[in-house]
Amino acid sequence: MSGRNDLDRVLPGLRGHAPAAFAAVYDATADGLHSFALSILRDRSAAEDAVQQTFLELVRAAPRLKGDGRSVTAWLYRSVRFNCLDEVRRRSRHPETPVATLPDVGADDPDPPGSLDPELEAALTELTAQQRAVLFLRHVVGLSGQETAQVLGTNRGSVFAVAARAERRLRRLLSKGESP
Repeated sequence: MSGRNDLDRVLPGLRGHAPAAFAAVYDATADGLHSFALSILRDRSAAEDAVQQTFLELVRAAPRLKGDGRSVTAWLYRSVRFNCLDEVRRRSRHPETPVATLPDVGADDPDPPGSLDPELEAALTELTAQQRAVLFLRHVVGLSGQETAQVLGTNRGSVFAVAARAERRLRRLLSKGESP
């Protein structure tokens, strides 16, 4: 499956709980959903859990899904966002405290797949969570302003305003070499 527009052709199977349709949706969207969750949670394991929870929710919601492939994609990103926000709230209520030193898994790989330039990573941490989410959905996932607003539960004008502020801030941080 080459893109989210191809999700249109698997929607009937998805609504009918066909395993091949769920596999196609997962193959087409899981990497992007995981990257989005990772941008919010900054924890690979928690991001994987959020995506897994989203697909469990998709199984329950599939018969009631309306719209086309782009609507399903927006629904998936919105669900991941809510699952991530639930995890952030859970962490704030029950902060984890390490009880022992664990080995650093993946320490041999200094640049894991999908990792960002360190300067860009540092600049992104200076943005608000909302700014990071808008930039990710608009520039990485490629959602329209309206679709991004739908995922974030806001309006299109707000999305454009947040994106403009975030892009200006990123340009300033990156061009001046301003350290965060």
